[in-house]
Amino acid sequence: MASIKLTSDKVTLESRADETILEASLRQGINHVHACGGNGFCSTCRIYVESGVENLNERNDREESLANQLGLTPEIRLACQTKAAGEVAARRLVLDEVDQRIIMQHGESKKPRSLGKEKEASVLFVDIADYTAFAEQTPAYDVVHILNRYFFIAGNIIKENDGRIIDYYGDGFLAIFGLNDNKDHASNLIKAGFALQDAIDRFDHDIHALVDRDFKIRLGAHTGKVIWGTIGIEGMEKEAAIGDTVNFASRIEQANKDLNTKFLISENLYKQFDKWCTISGTYDIEAKGKEGTHKVYALDRMLAPLQS
Repeated sequence: MASIKLTSDKVTLESRADETILEASLRQGINHVHACGGNGFCSTCRIYVESGVENLNERNDREESLANQLGLTPEIRLACQTKAAGEVAARRLVLDEVDQRIIMQHGESKKPRSLGKEKEASVLFVDIADYTAFAEQTPAYDVVHILNRYFFIAGNIIKENDGRIIDYYGDGFLAIFGLNDNKDHASNLIKAGFALQDAIDRFDHDIHALVDRDFKIRLGAHTGKVIWGTIGIEGMEKEAAIGDTVNFASRIEQANKDLNTKFLISENLYKQFDKWCTISGTYDIEAKGKEGTHKVYALDRMLAPLQS
C-alpha cells in the first residue's frame, strides 16, 4: 500500500498498487472533483505534487497529451491517471465549483496558458517623461501616431536583445528578459536600456518636426525571481509576470522623477556590471511594500561591450 498525504484535505490515504490516486481518494470519502468521470479529458482532478514525485508512474499518453495542451508542469498530475508506489504528498487544486468552472473554461480555450512558473529574469519598466502634459497639448491623432512610432522603435530594440514586452500602460511598457531561460538576461537588459536611450534621443529630434515638445523616457530595472503565468477570464487573458522583482523594478522607475534621473537600476544589477558602466549617482530610496531604504544607481554610459 502506498501512502498519499493530501495536504489540502489534511488527510492521509492508503492507495493500492492497482488504483489511481483519484480512485483511492474517492474510495476513502474525499470529494475529489472529476468532471469527466476520471477519463483524463478535463483535468479537474489535477493535483500538485509537493514531494514523492519519484514514487509516481510516468505520464501515460492521455495525460501527456492533456498536459501539453494545458501547459501543466511536471509537478501537476492528473489524479485519474496517476498511481503511487510509495510515499507522496500532494494537494488538490480544484476545491469547489468556481475552481471547476475556471479549469473547464481553460480546457475549452485554444490558447496556450502558463499555469505559474518561477523564473530567473530581469525586469525593465520604461515610461515617457511628462507624458500628461504631452498628451494634453498634442492633437489626438499625433499622440497615437507618435506613440506607435515610439513603441515600434522600442519594441524592436527589446526583441533584438532577446527581451519581450508583456504589458503596455498608456505612456510606458514592461519588458522581461529571461523568459526563454537565456542566462544572459541581465546583460541583455542593460544593452537594451542604453540602446533605447540612444534611439529615443534621435527620436526626440525627429518629433520636433511634428510637435513643439520634448520626448524623453525614464527607465528602471531589477533582476531576480519572477512568477510567470496566464491570468484573466476567457477572452481577456494575458500572460503576466508577478512578484517582488517586478514590483521593485516599478518602484525604481518611479524614483527617476524625484531624483531627476533617466536610467536607474537596482544594486543587484549594478554589482554585475560595475566594470562595464559608469554612473552619474548613487541613491537610497524607499519602496512601497518594502522595509528600509534600498540603494539604486543612475547609469550614465557603457564603457565597453558587456560580457556575461
